[in-house]
Amino acid sequence: MLLIEQQYPIGSVPRYNFSVSGNGSLGLPRGFVESCLCSLDSVRRAHTGGDVVEQKAAESCTLEGAFDFGLEVLSSETIPLHVVKEDVSVVAIDVSSMRVGETEEGIIIAVRGAIVWNTQAKYRFLRLGPFLFHVTEENKSHVFGVLGRSDEGFPVRIPVPDSLHLQTCIAGVLERWLQMNLCMANSGCLILLDGSLTGGTVDTPEEVVAKLLRTARERENSILAFSKFSRLRFNGHSLTDASGKCTPPYMVKIIGLSEQHAGSFRLFGDVYVARLSENAVSFRLDIDKELQKTQAVNAVERLLGNDLFYQGYPETLRLAHIYSTFTASEVIGMQHYLTRERGLEILVRPNIRRILFGPFGKGPEG
Repeated sequence: MLLIEQQYPIGSVPRYNFSVSGNGSLGLPRGFVESCLCSLDSVRRAHTGGDVVEQKAAESCTLEGAFDFGLEVLSSETIPLHVVKEDVSVVAIDVSSMRVGETEEGIIIAVRGAIVWNTQAKYRFLRLGPFLFHVTEENKSHVFGVLGRSDEGFPVRIPVPDSLHLQTCIAGVLERWLQMNLCMANSGCLILLDGSLTGGTVDTPEEVVAKLLRTARERENSILAFSKFSRLRFNGHSLTDASGKCTPPYMVKIIGLSEQHAGSFRLFGDVYVARLSENAVSFRLDIDKELQKTQAVNAVERLLGNDLFYQGYPETLRLAHIYSTFTASEVIGMQHYLTRERGLEILVRPNIRRILFGPFGKGPEG
C-alpha cells in the first residue's frame, strides 16, 4: 500500500507557448532508466494485491550553502556592472524531487529535470521525467550502484547515502549528469545552475564539481551558480545582506572566502553577492575561481545583455525551476499510475498531531 497524508488541490498552472524541444537531442543514461524501472519492479513483487501507506509528498530542499565557515572578519569589493549586448546562448538547468509516498518496505521518490535555452531572445525547454524510484534499505545499494556506473558518464562512484538523504542524492545524480552533458555539448555559452559551486556535500563529491568546471573551461562555457538562500555569513551578518557602494546592477565580491574550508566542504567558486536590477533581491552567486576577474565580470555583464530579470533573478533559470517543479495534477497522476500499474492501494495516513492536539496540532504534519 502507498500511504499519503492528503490529496492535492488542483489549481491553474502557468502556460508558456514554447517549443518542447531544446538544442539537439539529449539521451538519458541507460543506468538511470534501468535503476528506475528495477526499483519499481520491487513494488510489484512486494505488493501484488497489497496496500500502500502514503505520506505527504514534499519537495526536496537543497543543501547548497547549508553550512557556516565561522568567519567574522572578511573584506569585500564592489564591482559595478554594465549591460553588454553581445549575442550568447544562455542555458539553465534545474531538478526537482519529491517524496510521493511510502510503502511498508521503503519510500517512493519522484525526480524530474528541466533545461531551458535562451538563444536570441527565444526560449525553448526540455523536460526529462518524472522518474519514480522505490528505494528500500535492501535495494538502495543496487540502485546507487547502477546510478553511478562509470560507463554512463558519471565522474565518480556515488556513495550509498543514509535514508535521510536518499531523495536529495537521487535528484543530485540527475542534476550533475545534465550539467556535465550540457557543458560538453555546448561551447561559448552561459550555463546557469541553481545552487552553489560547493563540493563535499552529501549529494556532490568534490571530484564532480572539479570535473564539471574543468569541462566548462575546456569548452569556453561560463558557469554561474545562483543560490536563493545561504547560511554563509559576512562580518556577522547573512551573506546576502551585504550591499554595494553603487547603484544596481553590481556584484560584491567576498574576498578570501573561497580559500576557506569547513570540515569536508570546499568552495570551488569565488563567492559574490549579486544585485542585478533596481528594487530587487540580492542572491549569492558563485563563479569558477579559476577564471580571471575580467572573465567572471564579463560573463555576468553578458547575462545582463541577453536575459530578462525578475526581481534580480534570471528568467532562464526561473523557467527551469517552473518546468521542473511538480504540480498538484501531476502528483495525482503519479499516484494513479502506482495504483493502476503497480497494484498499490492509496491510504491516508492519520495526522497524529491533529488527533492529539486538535486545532493546536501544528508542525510537519499540521
